[in-house]
Amino acid sequence: MIDIRYHIYSIAAVFLALAVGIVIGTSFAKSFPSDTSGRHTIQRYEQDMRTLREAILQAHDTATKRETAVKAWQDYCRAIMPAVIKDKLYWRNVAVVQTGDSDDLTGSVKEALTLAGAQVTCTVDINSTFPFGDDAGISEALAGTGLGSTYDSKADRDRLFRILAQTISAGRYPYFVPKLEKAGVATFSGKCDAPCSLVVFVGGATSPDSSLVQVVDALLAPDLQKQGVTVVGCEASEAKASYVPVWHKCGIATVDNADNAMGQTCLIYALGGETANFGTKDTADRLIPKSLENQ
Repeated sequence: MIDIRYHIYSIAAVFLALAVGIVIGTSFAKSFPSDTSGRHTIQRYEQDMRTLREAILQAHDTATKRETAVKAWQDYCRAIMPAVIKDKLYWRNVAVVQTGDSDDLTGSVKEALTLAGAQVTCTVDINSTFPFGDDAGISEALAGTGLGSTYDSKADRDRLFRILAQTISAGRYPYFVPKLEKAGVATFSGKCDAPCSLVVFVGGATSPDSSLVQVVDALLAPDLQKQGVTVVGCEASEAKASYVPVWHKCGIATVDNADNAMGQTCLIYALGGETANFGTKDTADRLIPKSLENQ
């Protein structure tokens, strides 16, 4: 985001350059202006500069007040979050699937889930270097690890995501874990032999080039939903490449500010059944859960 001060400084520089240009230009003109006219020109631009300086100071003051208010709001949300989400997911099994590139956000999400009483059974870190966009690469990976390749590109792609969805949610296929890891699809941690009906995608990327949403989330979410799983996608408010638009198309609830307490609160309520697009970005339609408004 461009700082308003830099924008105003740029305008000021244009004014100053214009003033200097006028004075220098008129000095070479055939008809020289009077000294009074030249002084008036400089005085007018000096006044403009003073006006711009005042605008800069005012903008800075307003921005400081806004930042202070936002920090106070975030501190308040962080303070009340434990009471608001306590036992909302009591003893519910939740799997966390990291398809974005923020390890810190994944850690924060897991802490919020635990605070809500959930059992984070399995954490899946999708490998960004795996050739999800290469059908031949997928077939080769399946064949080389005993997962069974048909060497039919579409069939193998469908099989890979069906296996991945079953491994994450069903708890009946723990033997797939070492094979998927050997193939380089993902890294698993936790108890992946426990069934879960709730899955959180932790997405958002630092650049479009590192985004996996089209080749992973868009395919994995429908397979998980076929297993009867509730899927919620979340990302950080400062994610450069947002996953939210693709998640919308998958028909899952989303949270675009899961890096702060309000977003984490919305995540818990979304897993509890509130389907909405929570957050502060243009793609959001709710800031807080509807059930909180009724309390």
